[in-house]
Amino acid sequence: MAADPAVSLRPFGSGHLDATRTWINDPELMRMLGRAAPVSDAEHERWFAGLHGRTDCVYFAVETSPGARHVGNVWLWALDWRHRKAELRIVIGDRKWHGRGLGTEAISLACSHAFDALNLHRVYAYVLAFNSRALRSFEKAGFVEEGVLRKDRWVDGRYSDVHVLGRLKIS
Repeated sequence: MAADPAVSLRPFGSGHLDATRTWINDPELMRMLGRAAPVSDAEHERWFAGLHGRTDCVYFAVETSPGARHVGNVWLWALDWRHRKAELRIVIGDRKWHGRGLGTEAISLACSHAFDALNLHRVYAYVLAFNSRALRSFEKAGFVEEGVLRKDRWVDGRYSDVHVLGRLKIS
């Protein structure tokens, strides 16, 4: 990992909502994330209002550093405190920043938070088989493939395999 990270993680706030809604409704990103329908303004506002006080997820905005340009989001989802694990999800929504390693760095930073601040033991991810950019980012961030869920998700009128990747806390 580089001494000066290309990105930093910031607490997700209201200033990140407009870009996030734009990204989540982008047809190509919807496909990569396995989303079936666009998100309405009202649904997006309810989602954001519901984040406060939850203990099963932690959201971050991914910002370039220096410059603090919001380029994506990364979050720990389905936090399981008993088994000390969580799913990691990410979107680099600003296409100008695709292919520059920001996703890999954001994944690594989110894992550091999971292992160091939250004391989790395991972080895992589900990646659609056709999302080769995401697969590479997770692998470069230290994740290993743990299995494949065959024909698990309905995307583009057919079933797609899903790769299960995981990373463990180094003791």
